[in-house]
Amino acid sequence: MKKATAALAAALAAAAAFADSTPVMVSLLTPIQVPYRSYDVAGFRLSLVYGDCVNFTGFDLGLVPHTAEDFTGLAIGGVNVVGDEFSGLAIGSVNYAGGRHVGCQVGLVNWNTFASAEPGHRSIGAQFGVLNAAESFCGLQDGIVNFTTDTFVGWQTSPLNLADNMTGVQSGFWLIGAVNIAGGSVEGAQIGLVNFANRMESGIQIGIVNVIAHGGWLPFLPLVNGGF
Repeated sequence: MKKATAALAAALAAAAAFADSTPVMVSLLTPIQVPYRSYDVAGFRLSLVYGDCVNFTGFDLGLVPHTAEDFTGLAIGGVNVVGDEFSGLAIGSVNYAGGRHVGCQVGLVNWNTFASAEPGHRSIGAQFGVLNAAESFCGLQDGIVNFTTDTFVGWQTSPLNLADNMTGVQSGFWLIGAVNIAGGSVEGAQIGLVNFANRMESGIQIGIVNVIAHGGWLPFLPLVNGGF
C-alpha cells in the first residue's frame, strides 16, 4: 500500500511539473498571454509587446520578453530582461541579466548585475554595445563605454574603460585612444591616452599620461609607467 501511495504521489508530482511547462508561449501584453506567466517555457516564445514567464529554454522573440528566473538559449528582442541566470546569446537594444551571465550580449546597452568576484563564479563571456556594464565580469567588453564596478578579468576595449580591480588589458580601439581607469588594483596592461591605476600590483601603462597612485615606479610618468 505504501509503495502504491508513493508511486501515485510521484506521478501526481510529475504531472504537476509537466502542467507548469509549455513548449510554446504567445503574449500580447501580460497578463494577456497563453499560457499564463507562472509557466516555464521550453521551446519558443513570442512576445508581441510584453511577455513574462518563470524559466525559459529555447528561442525567445519579442519586443520586451521577460524571464523571472533562469534563461538558456537565444533571445532576440527590443529589451531582453532576465531576472536571474542567463546562458546563451541575447541580441537587442537593451540586454539585462540579474544573475550570473554565461554567454554573449549584443546591443546598445548590455547590463549584468551579478556581483560575485570569486573565480569560477563570475559572469563569463562577451558584451558588445555602446554601454557595457557589469558588477563582476570575466571575458571581453567591446564598446564605447565599458564599466565594471567590481572585478574585471579579460580585455576591455573602448574609448572609456572603467573598472575597480582589473586583471588583463584595458585599451582603446586598435590599442590606442582610450581613457583607462582602475579604481582598485591592476595586474596587466593599460594602453591609451590617459591611464590611471590606484594600485599597480604587476603591470605596465603605455600612454601620454600614466598615473599610479600606489605601487608604481613613479606616481606619474609620460609614455611608460608600471610596477612589479
